[in-house]
Amino acid sequence: MVNNTLNETTETNGQAIENGESNSQSSKASSKFKIKVKKLNTKAEGFNIDDIIDAIQTAIVEVVELEITTWVPESSTQLEQPREQQIAQTGNRMHTIINLIDGDITNEVGSQFIGSGPYTELREFHLTQIKESREIMQKNIESLQKLYGFFIEIMKSRKTSQQSLSRSQQ
Repeated sequence: MVNNTLNETTETNGQAIENGESNSQSSKASSKFKIKVKKLNTKAEGFNIDDIIDAIQTAIVEVVELEITTWVPESSTQLEQPREQQIAQTGNRMHTIINLIDGDITNEVGSQFIGSGPYTELREFHLTQIKESREIMQKNIESLQKLYGFFIEIMKSRKTSQQSLSRSQQ
């Protein structure tokens, strides 16, 4: 089942601004990963491979949903509240959630993006963003899997070395 989270993104002068009605699972997941990575950096004795593997496992497990939102704010609202975060009106947005584990895809296409609506030309942009985002996520997941495999091999090698050392001391 897809979690109904709402992360809105708009661009202002080419910079993305995220607006969240945050009961978002992805932001919680991201913060768990960040906490683990920060703990790695604060240890005075250096990195512990177990902690690194734990952080990578957390990142892999938490990369479940990809959300892409394309929206156009109401011009009257934009003028009234230029510095405040805005929430996209349902008719003014296209929102896609892709569950990377189950393969479920949920699309919401606002009325302004279909038929003769004023934003129909943005549909192709949204589809391009979905395609590019999926490719980026796939590469990121593959990189995390490679890192995880690398650190698992290091752990196995260390265990083998420790076992050999303990046998030779007996």
